[in-house]
Amino acid sequence: MFDVYTLAAQLVGGVILILLANAVSIKSRDVPKTFQRILSALIDFIQTIFGSKQNDQQGIPLTRAQVTAAFPEGTWQRNAYEDYKAVLLDEELVFPCVYATKGFKSDDQLYLFIDSDDLSDIRHIRTIAKGLSIYLPQARQLGPNTSLVLLAKQNEVNSRTVEEYNTLFWELLNGLAKLDEKPWPSDTPRDIDTDRWCFCFGGEQFFTVIQTPAHQVRRTRYAPGVTMVMQPKWIFDILFSTDAKRAGALAKVRALLAKYDPIPLSPEMKNYGDEGSRESKQYYLLDENVPAPCPYERLSDSEVIAP
Repeated sequence: MFDVYTLAAQLVGGVILILLANAVSIKSRDVPKTFQRILSALIDFIQTIFGSKQNDQQGIPLTRAQVTAAFPEGTWQRNAYEDYKAVLLDEELVFPCVYATKGFKSDDQLYLFIDSDDLSDIRHIRTIAKGLSIYLPQARQLGPNTSLVLLAKQNEVNSRTVEEYNTLFWELLNGLAKLDEKPWPSDTPRDIDTDRWCFCFGGEQFFTVIQTPAHQVRRTRYAPGVTMVMQPKWIFDILFSTDAKRAGALAKVRALLAKYDPIPLSPEMKNYGDEGSRESKQYYLLDENVPAPCPYERLSDSEVIAP
């Protein structure tokens, strides 16, 4: 049935937006800058309430405040965000990656949302490529625990296996490589099966971790909906600036892992660059201590950079 109240609210909201926009555009000295900032914030709030910004969030990384403003309680985006938040802030069962928790608390992280768990969907690949391109220029100003967090809509019934999600994950990385507008860094090999390879996008190296609803044994890799965290690797140069800091951090994380996961630490968790290490095998861990297969010898070349 036609909802006259909704229509009226939208019309009123539109009029208010026009009036406020005109007020913000005033350059007169009679309008203090603080008042203009207040009006701008109010416009943002009204746009969110009336839904005019909902369709513009695709591919735009959001802060915590922007997530809660854009997605009311009960929306699938808010549910995915709240589940992610609850894991990081659980004080009884402490999540082993303490730097993820620090990043959340200090608001260093930004968030992206996709409406299904099919990571091979070209819509999602484009969304994430756009999000990374927006995230990277501001990443160093966000803080030393920054990362881009991808949250997917949760399935009512999960039918994919751990192995199927692994395939989708690699299809996503390959799709991102095709859309990369910057050359692959010259100091990072293209061949995946080497101890110096890591995923790169936008000219930056990344460490990537993924959680899925199919994981049941390795709890650190379980989430109700697909969750993917992409960390620029320069953050490790800050966090582990000395050998002592690195050793202390690894010892703390591994002690927490022993309490959190009912499965022993994966033997693939080695230091980047060490002989025999493969960072590609750390991104996606199975529910057993065998390496997840990688379907690529190397990721595709960019299709958007002129040869």
